[in-house]
Amino acid sequence: MVVRASAAPPADKEEREELVDKDVEYAEEPKPSSGGGMSWQRAAATMIAEIVGTGVLGLGYAAARVGWGLALSFLLVFGLASLFSSMLLASIHREHPEVESYQAVAALVGGPRARCWTAVAVNMSWLFVCPYYLMASAHSLAVSFWWRQDVCYYQWALLSIAAVAVPAQVRSFEGISSLSAASVAAVAVALVVMGIQFVAGGVRDGGEPAAWAPPNDMTVWLAFDSISATTFAYQGQSMLLEIAHEMENPRRDFALSIFAAGFGLIALYAGAMFLGYHYRGATVAGFLPDSLADGPAKTLVGLLLFFHVAVTYLVNNQPLSKKIYEFAYGDLKRSQPRAARRWAAISGTLLVWSYLIANLIPWFSAFQALMGSLLGAPIMFGFPVAFYVLDERQRQHVVGHFPTRAALAVVGGLVLPATLVVGTVAAFVGLAAEWGEGGMFQCTPGGYGR
Repeated sequence: MVVRASAAPPADKEEREELVDKDVEYAEEPKPSSGGGMSWQRAAATMIAEIVGTGVLGLGYAAARVGWGLALSFLLVFGLASLFSSMLLASIHREHPEVESYQAVAALVGGPRARCWTAVAVNMSWLFVCPYYLMASAHSLAVSFWWRQDVCYYQWALLSIAAVAVPAQVRSFEGISSLSAASVAAVAVALVVMGIQFVAGGVRDGGEPAAWAPPNDMTVWLAFDSISATTFAYQGQSMLLEIAHEMENPRRDFALSIFAAGFGLIALYAGAMFLGYHYRGATVAGFLPDSLADGPAKTLVGLLLFFHVAVTYLVNNQPLSKKIYEFAYGDLKRSQPRAARRWAAISGTLLVWSYLIANLIPWFSAFQALMGSLLGAPIMFGFPVAFYVLDERQRQHVVGHFPTRAALAVVGGLVLPATLVVGTVAAFVGLAAEWGEGGMFQCTPGGYGR
Protein backbone atom coordinates (compact mmCIF):
# COMPACT_ATOMS: atom_id res chain seq x y z
CA MET A 1 0.00 0.00 0.00
CA VAL A 2 1.33 3.43 -0.94
CA VAL A 3 1.21 5.99 1.86
CA ARG A 4 0.96 9.55 0.67
CA ALA A 5 2.15 12.52 2.68
CA SER A 6 -1.17 14.27 2.19
CA ALA A 7 -3.09 11.39 3.76
CA ALA A 8 -4.82 12.02 7.08
CA PRO A 9 -3.16 10.76 10.25
CA PRO A 10 -4.19 7.27 11.40
CA ALA A 11 -7.30 7.36 13.52
CA ASP A 12 -6.02 4.85 16.03
CA LYS A 13 -3.80 6.50 18.64
CA GLU A 14 -1.60 3.46 19.21
CA GLU A 15 -1.08 3.03 15.46
CA ARG A 16 -0.14 6.70 15.18
CA GLU A 17 2.37 6.44 18.02
CA GLU A 18 3.91 3.34 16.49
CA LEU A 19 4.39 5.06 13.14
CA VAL A 20 5.90 8.11 14.81
CA ASP A 21 8.39 5.82 16.56
CA LYS A 22 9.31 4.46 13.15
CA ASP A 23 10.49 7.85 11.95
CA VAL A 24 7.31 8.82 10.06
CA GLU A 25 5.79 12.04 11.38
CA TYR A 26 2.17 12.83 10.58
CA ALA A 27 1.20 16.45 11.06
CA GLU A 28 -1.12 19.03 9.59
CA GLU A 29 1.82 21.06 8.31
CA PRO A 30 5.16 19.25 7.86
CA LYS A 31 8.18 20.90 9.38
CA PRO A 32 10.79 21.68 6.75
CA SER A 33 13.72 21.21 9.07
CA SER A 34 14.73 21.04 12.70
CA GLY A 35 16.07 24.57 12.60
CA GLY A 36 19.67 23.43 12.75
CA GLY A 37 20.62 26.33 10.56
CA MET A 38 23.30 24.76 8.33
CA SER A 39 24.03 26.70 5.15
CA TRP A 40 24.43 24.82 1.87
CA GLN A 41 28.20 25.30 2.06
CA ARG A 42 28.40 23.78 5.53
CA ALA A 43 26.05 20.97 4.54
CA ALA A 44 28.21 20.16 1.49
CA ALA A 45 31.33 20.11 3.66
CA THR A 46 29.56 17.83 6.16
CA MET A 47 28.59 15.42 3.37
CA ILE A 48 32.17 15.26 2.12
CA ALA A 49 33.51 14.79 5.65
CA GLU A 50 31.04 11.98 6.39
CA ILE A 51 31.61 10.14 3.09
CA VAL A 52 35.39 10.44 2.80
CA GLY A 53 37.00 7.79 4.95
CA THR A 54 39.09 4.70 4.45
CA GLY A 55 37.57 4.17 0.99
CA VAL A 56 39.89 6.84 -0.40
CA LEU A 57 42.91 4.77 0.68
CA GLY A 58 42.16 2.01 -1.86
CA LEU A 59 41.68 4.12 -4.99
CA GLY A 60 45.33 4.06 -6.06
CA TYR A 61 45.34 0.27 -5.99
CA ALA A 62 42.02 0.20 -7.85
CA ALA A 63 43.64 2.33 -10.59
CA ALA A 64 46.70 0.06 -10.75
CA ARG A 65 44.46 -2.89 -11.58
CA VAL A 66 42.91 -1.32 -14.67
CA GLY A 67 45.14 1.59 -15.78
CA TRP A 68 44.44 5.32 -15.95
CA GLY A 69 41.89 5.17 -18.75
CA LEU A 70 39.42 2.83 -17.08
CA ALA A 71 40.17 4.08 -13.57
CA LEU A 72 39.26 7.67 -14.37
CA SER A 73 36.23 6.51 -16.36
CA PHE A 74 35.00 4.49 -13.38
CA LEU A 75 35.65 7.41 -11.05
CA LEU A 76 33.63 9.81 -13.21
CA VAL A 77 30.80 7.46 -14.27
CA PHE A 78 30.06 6.09 -10.82
CA GLY A 79 30.61 9.47 -9.23
CA LEU A 80 27.92 10.90 -11.51
CA ALA A 81 25.66 7.91 -10.85
CA SER A 82 26.10 8.48 -7.12
CA LEU A 83 25.30 12.17 -7.64
CA PHE A 84 22.14 11.29 -9.58
CA SER A 85 20.86 8.93 -6.89
CA SER A 86 21.54 11.60 -4.27
CA MET A 87 19.58 14.14 -6.32
CA LEU A 88 16.65 11.70 -6.32
CA LEU A 89 16.70 11.88 -2.52
CA ALA A 90 16.74 15.67 -2.74
CA SER A 91 13.67 15.59 -4.98
CA ILE A 92 11.86 13.31 -2.53
CA HIS A 93 12.78 15.53 0.41
CA ARG A 94 11.52 18.61 -1.42
CA GLU A 95 8.07 17.02 -1.72
CA HIS A 96 8.15 15.37 1.73
CA PRO A 97 10.24 17.54 4.08
CA GLU A 98 9.14 15.51 7.10
CA VAL A 99 11.25 12.46 6.16
CA GLU A 100 14.74 12.27 7.62
CA SER A 101 15.89 8.68 7.02
CA TYR A 102 15.72 5.83 4.53
CA GLN A 103 13.28 4.04 6.82
CA ALA A 104 10.97 7.04 6.89
CA VAL A 105 10.89 7.25 3.09
CA ALA A 106 10.28 3.51 2.83
CA ALA A 107 7.31 3.78 5.20
CA LEU A 108 6.00 6.73 3.21
CA VAL A 109 6.05 5.02 -0.19
CA GLY A 110 5.57 1.38 0.83
CA GLY A 111 4.15 1.17 4.33
CA PRO A 112 5.41 -0.56 7.50
CA ARG A 113 6.61 -3.69 5.71
CA ALA A 114 8.81 -1.67 3.34
CA ARG A 115 10.18 0.21 6.31
CA CYS A 116 11.01 -3.06 8.04
CA TRP A 117 12.92 -4.48 5.07
CA THR A 118 14.77 -1.19 4.60
CA ALA A 119 15.79 -1.25 8.25
CA VAL A 120 17.07 -4.82 7.80
CA ALA A 121 19.20 -3.75 4.83
CA VAL A 122 20.65 -0.75 6.66
CA ASN A 123 21.36 -2.80 9.79
CA MET A 124 23.01 -5.53 7.72
CA SER A 125 25.35 -2.93 6.28
CA TRP A 126 26.24 -1.87 9.83
CA LEU A 127 26.80 -5.50 10.77
CA PHE A 128 29.48 -5.93 8.10
CA VAL A 129 30.92 -2.43 8.33
CA CYS A 130 32.04 -3.14 11.91
CA PRO A 131 34.41 -6.01 10.93
CA TYR A 132 35.69 -3.90 8.05
CA TYR A 133 36.67 -1.07 10.39
CA LEU A 134 38.24 -3.50 12.85
CA MET A 135 40.32 -4.91 9.98
CA ALA A 136 41.29 -1.39 8.89
CA SER A 137 42.27 -0.48 12.47
CA ALA A 138 44.54 -3.54 12.65
CA HIS A 139 46.19 -2.47 9.39
CA SER A 140 46.62 1.05 10.78
CA LEU A 141 48.37 -0.24 13.91
CA ALA A 142 50.69 -2.36 11.77
CA VAL A 143 51.55 0.76 9.76
CA SER A 144 52.10 2.80 12.93
CA PHE A 145 54.57 0.31 14.38
CA TRP A 146 56.12 -0.77 11.09
CA TRP A 147 59.30 -1.98 12.83
CA ARG A 148 57.39 -4.59 14.84
CA GLN A 149 57.44 -7.35 12.26
CA ASP A 150 57.14 -9.92 15.05
CA VAL A 151 53.53 -8.93 15.85
CA CYS A 152 50.90 -10.92 13.97
CA TYR A 153 47.88 -9.48 12.18
CA TYR A 154 45.44 -11.16 14.56
CA GLN A 155 47.36 -9.64 17.48
CA TRP A 156 46.95 -6.15 16.01
CA ALA A 157 43.24 -6.94 15.70
CA LEU A 158 43.10 -7.96 19.37
CA LEU A 159 44.80 -4.70 20.34
CA SER A 160 42.18 -2.85 18.30
CA ILE A 161 39.43 -4.64 20.23
CA ALA A 162 41.07 -3.67 23.53
CA ALA A 163 41.13 -0.03 22.42
CA VAL A 164 37.42 0.18 21.56
CA ALA A 165 35.93 -2.24 24.10
CA VAL A 166 35.48 0.33 26.88
CA PRO A 167 34.17 3.27 24.79
CA ALA A 168 31.81 0.80 23.08
CA GLN A 169 29.89 0.67 26.37
CA VAL A 170 28.62 4.22 25.85
CA ARG A 171 24.91 3.73 25.18
CA SER A 172 24.03 7.15 23.77
CA PHE A 173 25.10 8.43 20.39
CA GLU A 174 25.65 11.85 21.90
CA GLY A 175 28.31 10.36 24.15
CA ILE A 176 30.57 9.49 21.22
CA SER A 177 29.50 12.04 18.62
CA SER A 178 31.90 14.61 20.07
CA LEU A 179 34.77 12.51 18.72
CA SER A 180 33.49 12.65 15.14
CA ALA A 181 34.94 16.08 14.32
CA ALA A 182 38.36 15.06 15.64
CA SER A 183 38.11 11.84 13.64
CA VAL A 184 37.43 13.72 10.39
CA ALA A 185 40.34 16.06 11.13
CA ALA A 186 42.61 13.07 11.75
CA VAL A 187 41.94 11.46 8.37
CA ALA A 188 42.33 14.85 6.64
CA VAL A 189 45.75 15.39 8.24
CA ALA A 190 46.76 11.83 7.35
CA LEU A 191 45.88 12.42 3.68
CA VAL A 192 47.89 15.67 3.65
CA VAL A 193 50.93 14.00 5.22
CA MET A 194 50.76 11.12 2.71
CA GLY A 195 50.48 13.58 -0.16
CA ILE A 196 53.55 15.48 1.02
CA GLN A 197 55.51 12.25 1.44
CA PHE A 198 54.65 10.94 -2.01
CA VAL A 199 55.44 14.22 -3.75
CA ALA A 200 58.68 14.73 -1.82
CA GLY A 201 59.82 11.17 -2.52
CA GLY A 202 59.09 11.38 -6.24
CA VAL A 203 58.12 8.53 -8.54
CA ARG A 204 59.46 5.28 -7.14
CA ASP A 205 61.71 3.26 -9.39
CA GLY A 206 61.04 -0.41 -9.92
CA GLY A 207 57.87 -2.13 -11.05
CA GLU A 208 55.52 -1.08 -13.80
CA PRO A 209 54.89 2.68 -13.90
CA ALA A 210 51.44 4.18 -14.15
CA ALA A 211 49.97 3.70 -17.63
CA TRP A 212 46.81 4.63 -19.52
CA ALA A 213 46.28 1.18 -20.99
CA PRO A 214 45.04 -1.71 -18.84
CA PRO A 215 47.77 -4.06 -17.58
CA ASN A 216 48.27 -7.29 -19.48
CA ASP A 217 47.01 -9.42 -16.59
CA MET A 218 43.75 -7.51 -16.14
CA THR A 219 40.61 -9.65 -16.10
CA VAL A 220 36.91 -8.85 -16.01
CA TRP A 221 36.87 -9.77 -12.33
CA LEU A 222 39.71 -7.35 -11.53
CA ALA A 223 37.89 -4.61 -13.44
CA PHE A 224 34.75 -5.14 -11.37
CA ASP A 225 36.84 -5.20 -8.19
CA SER A 226 38.07 -1.75 -9.20
CA ILE A 227 34.47 -0.64 -9.78
CA SER A 228 33.43 -1.97 -6.37
CA ALA A 229 36.27 -0.12 -4.62
CA THR A 230 35.21 3.07 -6.41
CA THR A 231 31.57 2.51 -5.46
CA PHE A 232 32.53 1.97 -1.83
CA ALA A 233 34.35 5.31 -1.76
CA TYR A 234 31.16 7.15 -2.79
CA GLN A 235 28.88 5.33 -0.35
CA GLY A 236 27.00 7.55 2.12
CA GLN A 237 23.55 8.26 0.71
CA SER A 238 21.77 6.80 3.74
CA MET A 239 22.78 9.79 5.91
CA LEU A 240 21.94 12.59 3.44
CA LEU A 241 18.36 13.02 4.61
CA GLU A 242 19.56 13.47 8.19
CA ILE A 243 21.83 16.29 7.03
CA ALA A 244 18.93 17.88 5.16
CA HIS A 245 16.92 17.88 8.37
CA GLU A 246 19.61 20.03 9.99
CA MET A 247 19.78 22.62 7.19
CA GLU A 248 18.40 26.13 7.44
CA ASN A 249 16.49 25.94 4.15
CA PRO A 250 16.69 22.40 2.74
CA ARG A 251 13.93 22.95 0.19
CA ARG A 252 16.08 25.60 -1.48
CA ASP A 253 19.62 24.44 -0.69
CA PHE A 254 19.67 20.63 -0.24
CA ALA A 255 20.12 19.86 -3.94
CA LEU A 256 22.80 22.56 -4.24
CA SER A 257 24.78 21.09 -1.35
CA ILE A 258 24.56 17.61 -2.90
CA PHE A 259 25.76 18.97 -6.25
CA ALA A 260 28.73 20.73 -4.65
CA ALA A 261 29.65 17.70 -2.52
CA GLY A 262 29.35 15.32 -5.48
CA PHE A 263 31.80 17.18 -7.68
CA GLY A 264 34.01 17.89 -4.68
CA LEU A 265 34.30 14.15 -4.04
CA ILE A 266 35.14 13.44 -7.68
CA ALA A 267 37.95 16.00 -7.58
CA LEU A 268 39.26 14.80 -4.21
CA TYR A 269 39.25 11.15 -5.25
CA ALA A 270 40.99 11.94 -8.54
CA GLY A 271 43.75 13.62 -6.54
CA ALA A 272 44.08 10.70 -4.12
CA MET A 273 44.16 8.24 -7.01
CA PHE A 274 46.87 10.30 -8.70
CA LEU A 275 49.06 10.33 -5.59
CA GLY A 276 48.93 6.58 -5.16
CA TYR A 277 49.11 5.34 -8.73
CA HIS A 278 51.33 8.03 -10.25
CA TYR A 279 54.01 7.90 -7.56
CA ARG A 280 53.95 4.15 -6.87
CA GLY A 281 52.71 2.68 -10.15
CA ALA A 282 51.75 -0.99 -10.17
CA THR A 283 53.42 -1.49 -6.78
CA VAL A 284 50.95 0.73 -4.92
CA ALA A 285 49.50 -1.09 -1.91
CA GLY A 286 45.81 -1.83 -1.43
CA PHE A 287 46.05 0.06 1.87
CA LEU A 288 47.78 3.23 0.68
CA PRO A 289 49.80 3.93 3.88
CA ASP A 290 51.64 0.64 3.29
CA SER A 291 53.28 2.38 0.31
CA LEU A 292 54.90 5.03 2.52
CA ALA A 293 58.61 4.82 3.27
CA ASP A 294 59.39 3.61 6.78
CA GLY A 295 59.87 6.50 9.18
CA PRO A 296 58.16 8.93 11.56
CA ALA A 297 55.69 10.14 8.89
CA LYS A 298 54.45 6.58 8.39
CA THR A 299 53.97 6.17 12.14
CA LEU A 300 52.05 9.45 12.34
CA VAL A 301 49.78 8.50 9.44
CA GLY A 302 49.09 5.10 10.97
CA LEU A 303 48.17 6.54 14.37
CA LEU A 304 45.91 9.19 12.82
CA LEU A 305 44.12 6.57 10.74
CA PHE A 306 43.81 4.24 13.72
CA PHE A 307 42.07 6.98 15.70
CA HIS A 308 39.79 7.76 12.75
CA VAL A 309 38.87 4.13 12.13
CA ALA A 310 38.34 3.37 15.84
CA VAL A 311 35.92 6.29 16.16
CA THR A 312 34.13 5.22 12.99
CA TYR A 313 33.75 1.73 14.43
CA LEU A 314 32.15 3.21 17.55
CA VAL A 315 29.83 5.44 15.53
CA ASN A 316 28.56 2.41 13.62
CA ASN A 317 28.54 0.05 16.61
CA GLN A 318 26.34 2.27 18.78
CA PRO A 319 23.17 2.35 16.61
CA LEU A 320 23.57 -1.34 15.73
CA SER A 321 23.91 -2.33 19.40
CA LYS A 322 20.88 -0.19 20.20
CA LYS A 323 18.79 -1.86 17.49
CA ILE A 324 19.75 -5.32 18.74
CA TYR A 325 19.01 -4.31 22.35
CA GLU A 326 15.58 -2.94 21.49
CA PHE A 327 14.77 -6.04 19.43
CA ALA A 328 15.74 -8.37 22.28
CA TYR A 329 14.76 -6.42 25.40
CA GLY A 330 12.57 -3.49 24.39
CA ASP A 331 13.20 0.12 25.34
CA LEU A 332 16.75 0.96 26.39
CA LYS A 333 16.72 2.27 29.96
CA ARG A 334 20.20 3.59 30.55
CA SER A 335 19.79 3.95 34.32
CA GLN A 336 19.15 0.29 35.03
CA PRO A 337 22.19 -1.86 35.97
CA ARG A 338 20.72 -4.73 34.00
CA ALA A 339 20.77 -2.54 30.87
CA ALA A 340 24.50 -1.99 31.25
CA ARG A 341 25.16 -5.74 31.50
CA ARG A 342 22.96 -6.48 28.50
CA TRP A 343 24.62 -3.75 26.48
CA ALA A 344 28.05 -5.11 27.40
CA ALA A 345 27.00 -8.57 26.22
CA ILE A 346 25.72 -7.21 22.90
CA SER A 347 28.70 -4.96 22.20
CA GLY A 348 31.05 -7.75 23.24
CA THR A 349 29.35 -10.19 20.88
CA LEU A 350 29.70 -7.66 18.05
CA LEU A 351 33.41 -7.33 18.84
CA VAL A 352 33.84 -11.11 18.68
CA TRP A 353 31.88 -11.20 15.41
CA SER A 354 34.02 -8.38 14.00
CA TYR A 355 37.22 -10.14 15.03
CA LEU A 356 36.21 -13.40 13.36
CA ILE A 357 35.17 -11.75 10.09
CA ALA A 358 38.23 -9.47 10.10
CA ASN A 359 40.41 -12.59 10.27
CA LEU A 360 38.32 -14.35 7.65
CA ILE A 361 38.82 -11.39 5.27
CA PRO A 362 42.08 -9.71 6.37
CA TRP A 363 42.79 -8.03 3.01
CA PHE A 364 41.88 -4.35 2.80
CA SER A 365 41.22 -4.22 -0.96
CA ALA A 366 39.26 -7.50 -1.02
CA PHE A 367 37.04 -6.41 1.87
CA GLN A 368 36.46 -3.06 0.17
CA ALA A 369 35.37 -4.76 -3.05
CA LEU A 370 32.89 -6.94 -1.18
CA MET A 371 31.46 -4.01 0.79
CA GLY A 372 31.15 -1.83 -2.29
CA SER A 373 29.28 -4.42 -4.34
CA LEU A 374 27.18 -6.42 -1.91
CA LEU A 375 26.19 -3.63 0.49
CA GLY A 376 27.15 -0.34 -1.12
CA ALA A 377 25.37 -0.81 -4.45
CA PRO A 378 21.84 -1.30 -3.02
CA ILE A 379 22.23 1.61 -0.60
CA MET A 380 23.58 3.93 -3.30
CA PHE A 381 21.61 2.94 -6.39
CA GLY A 382 18.77 0.62 -5.40
CA PHE A 383 16.91 2.44 -2.64
CA PRO A 384 16.97 5.98 -4.09
CA VAL A 385 15.65 4.76 -7.47
CA ALA A 386 12.96 2.63 -5.80
CA PHE A 387 11.89 5.47 -3.51
CA TYR A 388 11.63 7.90 -6.42
CA VAL A 389 9.67 5.54 -8.67
CA LEU A 390 7.24 4.53 -5.91
CA ASP A 391 6.57 8.08 -4.75
CA GLU A 392 3.31 9.19 -6.38
CA ARG A 393 4.37 12.83 -6.30
CA GLN A 394 7.39 12.06 -8.47
CA ARG A 395 5.54 10.06 -11.12
CA GLN A 396 4.46 13.13 -13.04
CA HIS A 397 8.13 14.00 -13.51
CA VAL A 398 8.97 10.45 -14.59
CA VAL A 399 6.14 10.26 -17.11
CA GLY A 400 6.71 13.66 -18.67
CA HIS A 401 10.49 13.92 -18.68
CA PHE A 402 12.45 11.56 -20.93
CA PRO A 403 15.95 12.36 -19.54
CA THR A 404 14.75 11.42 -16.06
CA ARG A 405 13.26 8.14 -17.32
CA ALA A 406 16.47 7.36 -19.20
CA ALA A 407 18.67 8.10 -16.19
CA LEU A 408 16.48 5.97 -13.92
CA ALA A 409 16.69 3.12 -16.43
CA VAL A 410 20.48 3.37 -16.63
CA VAL A 411 21.07 3.58 -12.88
CA GLY A 412 18.37 1.12 -11.83
CA GLY A 413 18.54 -1.23 -14.81
CA LEU A 414 22.26 -1.27 -15.63
CA VAL A 415 24.42 0.24 -12.88
CA LEU A 416 22.64 -1.50 -9.99
CA PRO A 417 22.68 -5.07 -11.36
CA ALA A 418 26.21 -4.69 -12.71
CA THR A 419 27.63 -3.47 -9.41
CA LEU A 420 25.49 -5.70 -7.19
CA VAL A 421 25.46 -9.00 -9.07
CA VAL A 422 28.62 -9.03 -11.19
CA GLY A 423 30.55 -6.98 -8.65
CA THR A 424 29.68 -9.38 -5.82
CA VAL A 425 30.66 -12.40 -7.93
CA ALA A 426 33.95 -10.68 -8.77
CA ALA A 427 34.56 -9.93 -5.08
CA PHE A 428 34.10 -13.57 -4.13
CA VAL A 429 36.31 -14.69 -7.02
CA GLY A 430 39.02 -12.43 -5.64
CA LEU A 431 38.43 -13.71 -2.11
CA ALA A 432 38.68 -17.32 -3.30
CA ALA A 433 42.08 -16.54 -4.81
CA GLU A 434 43.24 -14.88 -1.59
CA TRP A 435 41.93 -17.72 0.54
CA GLY A 436 43.83 -20.13 -1.70
CA GLU A 437 47.03 -18.52 -0.46
CA GLY A 438 46.11 -19.47 3.09
CA GLY A 439 45.43 -16.09 4.56
CA MET A 440 42.76 -16.82 7.15
CA PHE A 441 43.75 -16.68 10.84
CA GLN A 442 47.47 -16.65 10.08
CA CYS A 443 50.19 -14.47 11.54
CA THR A 444 50.91 -12.85 8.19
CA PRO A 445 48.07 -13.59 5.76
CA GLY A 446 49.10 -14.56 2.24
CA GLY A 447 48.91 -11.49 0.03
CA TYR A 448 48.81 -9.23 3.12
CA GLY A 449 49.25 -5.62 2.07
CA ARG A 450 47.23 -6.03 -1.11
